[in-house]
Amino acid sequence: MINYKGVFMQLNNKQSVLSCCFASVVALLSQIFGKTTIRECVKKVRAIKTVGLMLVVLLAVMLSLGCVNVPRVQGAKSSTVALWHLDEIEPSEYSEITPDTVGYNHGTVGGDTALVEGKFGNALQFNTGGYVYVPIAFLVGFPPTPEPIYIPVSPNLDIQKELKIEAWINVQGFTNASYNNIVVKCTRTGPLVENVTRVFGLAVKPSIEQENAGVLSGCVFTDSEGFNEILTTKPVISLNKWINVAFTRTSTGMHLYVDGKEQDVTAIEGVQNPTGLIINGTEVYIGHDSKITIDEVEISDLAPELQVLSSQIDIGNNLLIAVIVVVVVFATAWVLRKAIQMWVIYSKSRD
Repeated sequence: MINYKGVFMQLNNKQSVLSCCFASVVALLSQIFGKTTIRECVKKVRAIKTVGLMLVVLLAVMLSLGCVNVPRVQGAKSSTVALWHLDEIEPSEYSEITPDTVGYNHGTVGGDTALVEGKFGNALQFNTGGYVYVPIAFLVGFPPTPEPIYIPVSPNLDIQKELKIEAWINVQGFTNASYNNIVVKCTRTGPLVENVTRVFGLAVKPSIEQENAGVLSGCVFTDSEGFNEILTTKPVISLNKWINVAFTRTSTGMHLYVDGKEQDVTAIEGVQNPTGLIINGTEVYIGHDSKITIDEVEISDLAPELQVLSSQIDIGNNLLIAVIVVVVVFATAWVLRKAIQMWVIYSKSRD
């Protein structure tokens, strides 16, 4: 008999579990079809249904194991969905990445970027054209499709209710861009710049009141009130100085923090406390259009109980693999069953 309980004893080792799953299927098939007489095979043809059910159950286990996020680093809060230390750049095929220490949201490094001394160890310095790109969903729909088609990659970054963005920054100067981005999540409906909408973000803007100083900006786009943006009422960002900045959207509205202290803000578009859910996006950028050094970027879901599926599942390529496995499993089971039935019919006809 198969010890099914023992198959799932090492859940913290995905490869061991998957190996045990396949071993269980092989063992079960061996038990059903290990004998070769026609009479016994006829009696056990119906056992294919058992095998099929077993395969479906094992497939569900495999898929869930393949989709669960990697274990959180020690010290990471349960609400944290992404944490980029920005202290290293690693080669990855034809690009370079900076890792997300919480999950699969590794960022592709591009443009004019460099590792420099940071607030804590190293940090990434961005010079206007530099950026870190993190995909959330790939746009694959093309005309004449009536609506864009997206393939999800990192849905846990699609926080819909309450969120927090936090980072350490050292601004070297201001660019002519509308937003000197620290972190921004966008949604894309086409290849042009005009097809990109800001979903939520934290940015710096040069102050019109004080030279060599900036104001802090935070924004969200909701499904009921559209785009909403707040600014600090006075300059709070000095040049060439490490500053801790944060933006939150909670049930009490949007808030901005500098070195842990909440700042007075004003809504320059929409309202300070918009209703509705934050819309989904296709990508996150760090440091885009900025002359800035950034360290320790963290995005948190402050209402994770409302986002159980998104916070626990990171689909990525597993979705495609799951579809392929399902097709192969059911095709194999169907062919095996038909082959046995034909064998039985042929053998009986010869008798």
